[in-house]
Amino acid sequence: MPLSKVEHYLSYHTRLLLPHVLSLQSSHRVAYIFSLLSAVSAGFITLISLYSQPWQKHLNYSSWQINTIASMTNLGMYLTPPILGMIADSHGPITLSLLAIIGFIPSYSYLAYVFNHPELSLGGNGDSSFNLSIICFVFIGISTSALYFSALLTCTKLYPHTKLLSISLPTTCYGISSVVGSQLLRIKWFWSSNASSSSSNSDLNLGRVFQTFALVYVVIGLLAWIATSVVSLLHFNEEQDNQKRLDDQTDVEQSPLLERSNHVQEKFTQTMLRIFSDSVTYILAVSILLSLGPLEMFIANMGSLTNLLVQLDAPTLSTKLLSTYALSSTFTRLLTGIVADFFAKKKISIKWILLTFLSLGVCAQLFLLKMTSSASPWGLVPTGSLVGIVYGGLFTVYPTLVLLVWGERSFGTVYGSLLIAPAIGSMIFCMLYAKFYDSRCMSGGGDLRNPSCISAVYKYSSIAFVVSAVLSAVVFWKLKSRKLRI
Repeated sequence: MPLSKVEHYLSYHTRLLLPHVLSLQSSHRVAYIFSLLSAVSAGFITLISLYSQPWQKHLNYSSWQINTIASMTNLGMYLTPPILGMIADSHGPITLSLLAIIGFIPSYSYLAYVFNHPELSLGGNGDSSFNLSIICFVFIGISTSALYFSALLTCTKLYPHTKLLSISLPTTCYGISSVVGSQLLRIKWFWSSNASSSSSNSDLNLGRVFQTFALVYVVIGLLAWIATSVVSLLHFNEEQDNQKRLDDQTDVEQSPLLERSNHVQEKFTQTMLRIFSDSVTYILAVSILLSLGPLEMFIANMGSLTNLLVQLDAPTLSTKLLSTYALSSTFTRLLTGIVADFFAKKKISIKWILLTFLSLGVCAQLFLLKMTSSASPWGLVPTGSLVGIVYGGLFTVYPTLVLLVWGERSFGTVYGSLLIAPAIGSMIFCMLYAKFYDSRCMSGGGDLRNPSCISAVYKYSSIAFVVSAVLSAVVFWKLKSRKLRI
């Protein structure tokens, strides 16, 4: 299918310049490196759990307001990928890099301004300021998905035949985001002393954090633009070669090309209709919902669970838990890609990788159930590491499975549509956690009760993982009955 008008105009000048600056092979490598850098920076939104205390102290945000921001951010991240996938499949990943630039830079700039001017939140216009902040975080969520998706799609189009380079490395780089971001925020410049407090503790200065992120995304946006333009260049060259081949085979110049273009578009539409009328797609979506939903719940409520278990504000333990989770998730993404490539060479089904991670997920939920039931924080950090392993593994296996079953051409649309599942799962399980936490864990005076008040949540999440494993087995059984060796 030829370049769309949008992709043509967005990549026009870069496509003209690149062949004069870099060879085709060099531009291929540069685009891949730039895409990995884009993936690394795409996940800085995961640091939102570190913003709670500065928001509460500096802007007087309530817990409800903070959770509203987190929920709306997740909706922006997970509900838009179907649309982003369709846009990318039709107009190339370069359109997603443009959307990321448009969303990130003004949003972070406004959020920095609001934090540096607390009177906007404390005065009579507090509601309008907060509502605009919510809109900014929705755009940041959308931009996060757009930048990550453009990086992932660029990698899959550059190296479609190796799962390590096409899926594992970009997802690993995305997982590194929270590690890189948390280390970046350790710089003293991002911290300021609390003048209103007699203690020597410092608070995170979100004004400086958000300003820095706005500048970072200016640079990353340009790199992503170049990387995705290389994909457009490769696509353009491929179409030029196909056109020359057609010209050599027929004396008719225009009509066969038009017929071929219409045929390709019609075939793509038929493929999409077949995919979204397939029961396997929906069974897999429910399986994703039931596995990633509880994991998103754990990540979103990491701080409150830590405080509940130790009965006091424990920022050190929360930070350690976040770092351990992030590192485990990152290394697992990389290792899963290597194992998936090895399995593919040995013709071993990827189902064993998926079912292993789902089994580990059941174990993680049972460990959390035991900790909350016994009111003991022992083993929380190792359990956080196990959750990171499961989270990173599943977020590598699921796109790999989609790529194997539905192919590179439909990957953006199909995988983007399946990401609706974790959005719904996140909302369901986070609301379940919030309901139990508010109704059972808070006393009338605002003090925390025994951690066993939240243990019932982990009974439900354990059951959800078991059902997810069963549904995944059904998916592989159906694929096997169609003689698909996955």
